[in-house]
Amino acid sequence: MPPRPDVSEERRAQIIEAALACFLRNGFTNTTMDDIVQESGLSKGAIYWYFKSKDEIFHAAITLPFQVAGEETVAALMEQETVAGQLRAGARTLVDLARQVEGYFGLFLEYWAQSKHREEAGHVWIELLEQYADLVAAMVEEGVRRGEFRPVDAKALVWAILATYDGLAAYAMFVPDLELEQISESFVETLIAGLLVEKEDA
Repeated sequence: MPPRPDVSEERRAQIIEAALACFLRNGFTNTTMDDIVQESGLSKGAIYWYFKSKDEIFHAAITLPFQVAGEETVAALMEQETVAGQLRAGARTLVDLARQVEGYFGLFLEYWAQSKHREEAGHVWIELLEQYADLVAAMVEEGVRRGEFRPVDAKALVWAILATYDGLAAYAMFVPDLELEQISESFVETLIAGLLVEKEDA
């Protein structure tokens, strides 16, 4: 008999997708493991084989889009010849991410607001932010090294950039017709204009 195919990644993805649908529909607190079982079409035993608890599923579900976006961002950056181009490409992926994770901020805040989860949830969010911060700071520092950008405190600037996009993603929950792409483009072009040593060639 041929070996049985490894479906572990498919099963994990199936569980995460089902759980996220439940979390977004019902909230974290009101979602039960039974809800996830029903949504996924798998047995409770199968779900517990891959995840020990609802909290563990939540962590996987809430971080997956950011991990995927990180991979897409790196791929987009590789196509750019200038650091200014990299910043533009990175901004586009952040806007795409903000669109994809509409509703996540409210869900995450609900989870974080439960006192027993605060430290753990905060740690998860900080890890995600630091990964993005390190990536963007390295880009800005490379722009300075190349002479493309004027000297700047890259670490401080990056936290301001991330705060901008976190804020836009949060605002999108309350202002559905917010033109994220237009706002992002205006922000990034203003940022780049202030960073460039000399006016960028058209």
